[in-house]
Amino acid sequence: MSSDGSSRVCLLLEKTFTDSKKWSLESLALSDKQAICVAFLNAHAVTLSYSREEIFTPLMSGDFLLRDGIGVKLALKLFGYADTDNLNGTDLIPKILNHLSGKEISIWGASDVALTECKRKLAENHIENIVSLDHGFHDPEHYVRMAEERNPEIVVLCMGMPKQEKLAKILQERNLCRLVICGGGWADFYSENKKRAPLWVRKISMEWLHRLVCEPRRLGRRYTLGILDFFYIIIKTYASRRPSTKNMDNYN
Repeated sequence: MSSDGSSRVCLLLEKTFTDSKKWSLESLALSDKQAICVAFLNAHAVTLSYSREEIFTPLMSGDFLLRDGIGVKLALKLFGYADTDNLNGTDLIPKILNHLSGKEISIWGASDVALTECKRKLAENHIENIVSLDHGFHDPEHYVRMAEERNPEIVVLCMGMPKQEKLAKILQERNLCRLVICGGGWADFYSENKKRAPLWVRKISMEWLHRLVCEPRRLGRRYTLGILDFFYIIIKTYASRRPSTKNMDNYN
């Protein structure tokens, strides 16, 4: 399959479905030989990957690309894939850290205030082995040096897309940790530096609207024109690259 935008979208959706279906905490079998990468596919990631192969590549090269949000759910359904759990990082990352309690952790990204509060809240949940905290505004080589100096077993990147995915690929290729997680806004939400939508809003898959109302200046384009771009890309891709019924039978 050629590496045009539609091909990239098809490959991302297929990988996201496959990885989300096989996902479990027990599947995180950490190894000293090769780092594992966990990333998340949301509508914004699809839109960026459609036009920029350098964003698509690290998403495809990771070990787990998990479904995040209603947009990707609808896209998977359109392409004939069975339903998957919504494995967003905000909910899943604390479960991963609890499951791997005892491992040394670095958290890079977000603000210093959010990181300090993250560390405090993690300690309340008996996760106290944080070996480094740093904001997300350095160049990639700064974090590479941090990994070489601190030797974390787990690295959580909260720098936003695509910076964190590119850095995750570097850390994985150089085997500078055992697990790297592309966490996006996790540190801000876990620290409560930013408020999450009420549970009932999350249950009806409208958390994106709550975020838009809370941060209209930063997220206005992403959750208005960006959503239109996403559905245009999905419909265009579906029309031009529709998977065969035979292939889809393997996924249901």
